[in-house]
Amino acid sequence: MMMELQHLGLTDEEAKVYLAALEVNGGPVSVIAKKVGVHRVSCYHTLENLREKRLVSVHVKNGVKHFSPEPPEQLERIAQEKMALAKRLIPELKTLQSSLGFKPKIRFYDGREGVERVFTESLTARKEILGYTDLRSVTAFFPEFFRSYTHERIKQGIKTRYLSPNTVESVHVIDPFLPADFNPNLIEILLVNKEQFPFENEILVFGNTVGIVSLRKEELLGLLVESATFARTMRAVFDLAWLGATAFVAK
Repeated sequence: MMMELQHLGLTDEEAKVYLAALEVNGGPVSVIAKKVGVHRVSCYHTLENLREKRLVSVHVKNGVKHFSPEPPEQLERIAQEKMALAKRLIPELKTLQSSLGFKPKIRFYDGREGVERVFTESLTARKEILGYTDLRSVTAFFPEFFRSYTHERIKQGIKTRYLSPNTVESVHVIDPFLPADFNPNLIEILLVNKEQFPFENEILVFGNTVGIVSLRKEELLGLLVESATFARTMRAVFDLAWLGATAFVAK
């Protein structure tokens, strides 16, 4: 509960004092401070901070300040107000961003965590994910992560199309990583000649982003390029390759 309150914008001390105020149903500083186990002066400053955040109110009784906690629903109301404010600001911020001119955003990551970051980022896709990959290599590289990634992608209903080198192992290599009752329409795989197309990197195209990862242990890296024009070009190249692979399979 403490961590959740901190995620809502409270400090560790504020969370403790707010919970204590709820438990004793408010009262003078001395009562709340005793419940928390902190110095009275420190508790008073924390209560004033909570009052600024509209989580406690104050009234005077017999010349002594009494602090009353606002009901927990107040946390939701404050969060909703912040969400509404963010939604109003987003169009203005986007206008400001556009006025500064287009600058592609490039992010570089290294190590296993960097590789996983690129895959995780692709879960933000609103439509489909396109991927050049070597399914045998990627499933062997981080099986547990790839399983959870695949399950989450399918759970979100994100369609994926893969182009992968054709090996004996790769024909059904992804089967153990799929949920038992998954929608088969959410994943399409075309296998291409491994001699002509030995993919050593994974390239993912989703939204306005292109992700590139290397799965070789000696050069673990991940790269994310956010550029609408670059993503459109890479999507067109993928579709061209997909058509060629489809024609080859049809023969």
